[in-house]
Amino acid sequence: MQKIINKEIPNEPGIYIFKDNYSEPLYVGKAKNLRKRVPSYFSKQSSWKVKRLVSEANELSFIVSKNEADALLAEYSFIQEYKPKYNVQFKDDKSYPYITLTNEIWPRAYISRKIKSENNNFGPFPFVGSAKRSLDHLINIFPVRTCSNTVFNRHQKLNKPCLLFDIDKCSGPCIEAINKDEYSKFTKSLKDFYSGKSDKYINKKIADMKDYSNKQEYEKANETKKLINHLENARSTQTLLVDNKQSVDVLGVDIDNLDVVISCLLIRNGRIVGEVKKTLEPIDTEEYNEYLPQVILSIFSENEPSEEILVSHNFPYSEIIAKELSNKWTKNIELKTPKRGWKKDLLDTAIIDAKEIRRVVNFRRRTDLEFRTQSLEQLKNNLGLVKIPYRIEAYDISNLGDKFRVGSMVVMEDGICKPSMYRKFHIKSFEGQDDFKSMEEILFRRLKRLNKNNEVDKSFKKYPDLILVDGGKGQLSSAKSIIDHFQLDIELVALAKKEEELYLPNRKEPYLLNKDSEALFLLQNIRDEAHRFALKENRRLRTKEIRNK
Repeated sequence: MQKIINKEIPNEPGIYIFKDNYSEPLYVGKAKNLRKRVPSYFSKQSSWKVKRLVSEANELSFIVSKNEADALLAEYSFIQEYKPKYNVQFKDDKSYPYITLTNEIWPRAYISRKIKSENNNFGPFPFVGSAKRSLDHLINIFPVRTCSNTVFNRHQKLNKPCLLFDIDKCSGPCIEAINKDEYSKFTKSLKDFYSGKSDKYINKKIADMKDYSNKQEYEKANETKKLINHLENARSTQTLLVDNKQSVDVLGVDIDNLDVVISCLLIRNGRIVGEVKKTLEPIDTEEYNEYLPQVILSIFSENEPSEEILVSHNFPYSEIIAKELSNKWTKNIELKTPKRGWKKDLLDTAIIDAKEIRRVVNFRRRTDLEFRTQSLEQLKNNLGLVKIPYRIEAYDISNLGDKFRVGSMVVMEDGICKPSMYRKFHIKSFEGQDDFKSMEEILFRRLKRLNKNNEVDKSFKKYPDLILVDGGKGQLSSAKSIIDHFQLDIELVALAKKEEELYLPNRKEPYLLNKDSEALFLLQNIRDEAHRFALKENRRLRTKEIRNK
């Protein structure tokens, strides 16, 4: 990257953006004063992550803000839109399961990982199984529909209910076996239960059971006891933490020199109704408190916060975050760091949870990261590559005779498969079956887009360190002819199945790796993934033709 000259850096608050060779954002940060902050990235004392960022960057741009608060919100918006590679990376970032209750004329309940603001969303739950079990128990008490709109409309037209109505797991709104007022009572009860008011319904059923028993209506008492069991089983997903029925959100933070672990407990009426766990790798953990605002905004962009958020560590911009969340959720929200009392006890619980997450993460890191690093280094040494192949692209062909001819491209970065980078090709340039020509076509179509300035496909923009083709000498020759055509300096290897022989452009004879070699395991993994992906598209085309007939 060109040398940064201080006088070119604005002497104002704002955000700075490191970009790669394709002008894709690598990292975005905020600063109270850009001129004072940016030069620190070029210090000899910078961490290895910062040095790697700077080595990959080719461009640095700035966006000036009115003040620090605007810079913080601009940074958050930029990260959400572009998801830069070096910004806060959630190592376990996943979509947690929620129980969703729609706002349709006849609302339905279902499990979802995608949140829509127009619906009622309860959770998040740690596992899909726990969400399913909880909802299944409650449907016995509050039988709202769980079917899709397609199924609902079909039974509505037939004026015939489905099996769930017959086994008392649905109240039959499709045939209007229940009026809307009664149905709305079920949906309200479901909302209340998942909002932490489960005790109200359990206590009511217990009172009903005792009343039936006193009246010697033992059959009704027994049925009510079964309902109580369902309610208690559904509530078992919500741990009681606070006896005083308070509603708070609690963020426990644990930091070491590698990453930051956060455990967020969502407590409503004294019970944990949701939990979010994040393990993130900031570019510099010494400045972890700079990243907490982004984490808090991220968590509560989907989960409605209570009016009080407890945070185990003080951090800057807490007032700005509170104001932003208050505006978003139209209620007064405060961020606090208590030093004593039951709120401090809650924070201690969240911190203990974060430390346990770290223990698991460290175990995985020791196994997974070490394995991937060793595999890539071993691959470089065994194949005599110029550099470690951080990005590997694997290609395979699948066909059925001269029909359904498809090619696949799968991508592995840092030893991890990246499904969002996968691409598929339908063979177009010739008729008949010819795997060698097919390989030439898909590689030609892929590599011609490599250096296009206006290329919008993020996967096609990236330069592979190594190309792997499934096959032997023939496929290797086909692939090499295309790489040579574009005069590209890309390493190439072919992996034949059966004996797992490796073919390299500079070797006449095949090369064999040890069967227990980590490098071989890595190549087999991506080769098999390319085969699976090509076969999946082949089957899709075959199924489509059968349906059309």
